[in-house]
Amino acid sequence: MKTAAIWLAIFLAGAAVGWLGYRARRTQMLGQLLDDARRSAVAIEPGDLRRLAGTRADVATAAYAALKDRLQKLRAVDPRVRVVHLYRFVPETGKVVYLGDSARSGARDESLPGDDYPPAAKSPGLQEIIRTGQAAAEGPLADDFGTWVAGYALIGEAPSTKPGVATKEILGLYVDAATWTGLLWRSAFQGAFFAWILLGLPFAALLVTRRQVEQGEVIRNLSEAMEQSRSAIVILDLECRVEYANRGLCQQIGYTRRELIGHGWRDLRVAQAADEVFADLTATVRAGRAWLGEWFNCRKDGSVYPVRGVVTPVKKRDGAIACFVAVFDDVTETKRREAELREALELAEAGDRAKGQFLATMSHEVRTPLNGIVGFTSLLLDTALTAEQREFVHTIRTSGEALIQLTGDILDFARIESAKLKLDPVSVDPRECVEDALDLLAGKAAEKNLELLHRTADDVPSAVVVDGGRVRQVLANLIGNAIKFTEHGDVEVNIAVTREGAGRRAEDGGRAAENREPDPEATSSGEIRGPASESCRLIFSVRDTGIGIAAEEHAKLFKPFSQLDDSTTRRYGGTGLGLAICRNLVHLMGGEIGFKSEPGQGSTFTFTLPALVATPGLPLRDLAGLRVGLAMRPGALRRELVRLLASWRAEVAEADTPGGLVPLAWDVGLVAVDEEVGREFALHPEPLAGLPPKKMVGLVPISCTSEMRVKLRTHFRLLVNKPVHQGELFALLSGSRPDAVAAPPPPAQFGFRVLVVEDNAVNQRLMQRVLANLGCRNTVVENGRRAIEELAQNAADYDLVLLDLHMPEMDGFAALEEIRSGRVGPRAQALWIIALTADARDEQRARGLAGGLNDYLTKPLKLPELETALRRFRDERGVRS
Repeated sequence: MKTAAIWLAIFLAGAAVGWLGYRARRTQMLGQLLDDARRSAVAIEPGDLRRLAGTRADVATAAYAALKDRLQKLRAVDPRVRVVHLYRFVPETGKVVYLGDSARSGARDESLPGDDYPPAAKSPGLQEIIRTGQAAAEGPLADDFGTWVAGYALIGEAPSTKPGVATKEILGLYVDAATWTGLLWRSAFQGAFFAWILLGLPFAALLVTRRQVEQGEVIRNLSEAMEQSRSAIVILDLECRVEYANRGLCQQIGYTRRELIGHGWRDLRVAQAADEVFADLTATVRAGRAWLGEWFNCRKDGSVYPVRGVVTPVKKRDGAIACFVAVFDDVTETKRREAELREALELAEAGDRAKGQFLATMSHEVRTPLNGIVGFTSLLLDTALTAEQREFVHTIRTSGEALIQLTGDILDFARIESAKLKLDPVSVDPRECVEDALDLLAGKAAEKNLELLHRTADDVPSAVVVDGGRVRQVLANLIGNAIKFTEHGDVEVNIAVTREGAGRRAEDGGRAAENREPDPEATSSGEIRGPASESCRLIFSVRDTGIGIAAEEHAKLFKPFSQLDDSTTRRYGGTGLGLAICRNLVHLMGGEIGFKSEPGQGSTFTFTLPALVATPGLPLRDLAGLRVGLAMRPGALRRELVRLLASWRAEVAEADTPGGLVPLAWDVGLVAVDEEVGREFALHPEPLAGLPPKKMVGLVPISCTSEMRVKLRTHFRLLVNKPVHQGELFALLSGSRPDAVAAPPPPAQFGFRVLVVEDNAVNQRLMQRVLANLGCRNTVVENGRRAIEELAQNAADYDLVLLDLHMPEMDGFAALEEIRSGRVGPRAQALWIIALTADARDEQRARGLAGGLNDYLTKPLKLPELETALRRFRDERGVRS
């Protein structure tokens, strides 16, 4: 920094000298120009000028010709002068006119006698000589013919002694400004250059001297560093003779420096590496590359020890190798520690294998009976059951499946800790994840008379790609905790959505000072629209009205085997693993989890998950015109049902008791049957007046006994377990509208001829049945190769193709390329092709559409989605069903 300041000072000093030289040279050149103008003015006789009238008539006179010749000779004397002008100042008019110039007669820039010189009024030099009669100079000035520096001198004596009154003849010498300026700057640069040389050379010499001193110091420091290094350092010439050996080498091998210098390296028996090692070392360094490796050295006493080091060739400026430098260390202790670490690692891996075997055995023994329960309930669902029985069996199966996951908490925690847990992202409905988790815990909630509620924002996608099983596991843990620590009130689950990165993110609940959660009300307004691969962030929150958590206890949450205190364990039970597993699962899925809580006010746990949108949103649910009577006590369930029905545009009539519905107008009545309401209905063996059973639906706790259910069926056409599934409730109410028919309307009949390309036998049967219900004839082939063969022969028999993308032998992408290339035929090339795949990834969708797909559907397929896709095909192609 200091050196730069000195150089800047030298530069500025040189610039100042140059500027002073510039000004001095300019003064000198202006004085010389004035002298030249005066001498030229003396060479012209004033009497010759008085014979000129100062008009165009002068051109024909001999006096003008003689004057012009003289002006041209004056110009020729000095090569710097570009033109010489003669002016006359006429006091009567105040104008300056030309008398003549040195230009060639007839030239474009010739000034004729009598012509006005308009720039005279703006010329300081001319105005000065007119006013004072003293010679003057000015410039640079620009006119139509260039840029000039001018000198003016008066010719002869003025006829009047009054300044500024007499007629004056003035001679003007004009020098090219570029030449003038060049001479000035040359003088300035010469002055600056000499100043820079005089000041810069001594300073540069000082810098060079200082640099040499510093380099000498660096070399001395480097030499000392090499000498004092604990590593062995040796410099060898091209014949591998020792040129330098540091103290570390002498201490390592036992030789003195005198014994080493000048002797061959291997002659001293200090290198006992295998021949192949030294052959590789020699070939590498002689090729100009560094060699890194290990070998064995032999000490002077004959003992052998391992070393690890690097041998580097040192090159001259021309690239030739000058010598070799070897730096190496005794790694005897390092080798011993490595052996101990390998032994410890083998023991740890053996322990992990034993642990893994134990976990696998435990998993099998625990899950086998649970799988039997789930399997046989699935078989039972295939038999003839009443609607109520089917609902019970479905709940048993859902509970069994969830129980299989819950019994794996310990196993999952162990897998997470060992980084062995894998995710299985598939297309799932987030609403179903919540409802399944609520179904699992409905019994526990009913035992404590707690209401289980759930609310889903309208813009939440109907299908997203996440690990649905793990989402249900997290929800079940959080809902279970909420029920465990809540004695009165309700537990509510909310789902909201934001576009990726648009909403606030929940912070890790372990950071007590930063526990925040996204606000579902604030974030649920972002609409999800667009392709099936659009990214979103799901926000799940579980709110309870329980005991809450004190601020000083926040840090204990999410830690494994941690409860708030011993009294919590004694009163509520639990292992303390649930929240730790939730945190790990959420983080594994790329999300975040947090909470907010106050003692006595309940808690809200929130977690966010990134997901791909498989299906943007639910079709519009509309119950306009349906009148629904709600009979239940004021509370959270009633408020939620009123909100839900209003969002479906149903007309809601509210009553606190079933009897309150009698005077009201309604098409279907929803009655919350608690213990008191159940006893009241059970006392009446016949339907109550004003409450026709065919219009009544009872919402009963899952713990309601079979005996009570038998009595209630006298008064209700249907009993629905709480918590109510929103989709099932909508289906139930839509069938109760005044304009509803007894059976749902049949699906649209399209009459298309469809080629189904699907390798899975179950999916083949499913697609055949679904297409038949839609009035489509279909043919099924099991892979892309068979599809190509079928279309090559019978393409005219089909209107469209439903194509799976992942199949054996030839997948959907290869088949698509064959069809769109035209190699299968022009009729096949023009067919409408719809992908039907379980792969909802963005890149796969983009790849398929770019390759020629007309539409893209994801599994599990829903009838409305396929129906919509067929309508799109009909609208695009104009095909009539």
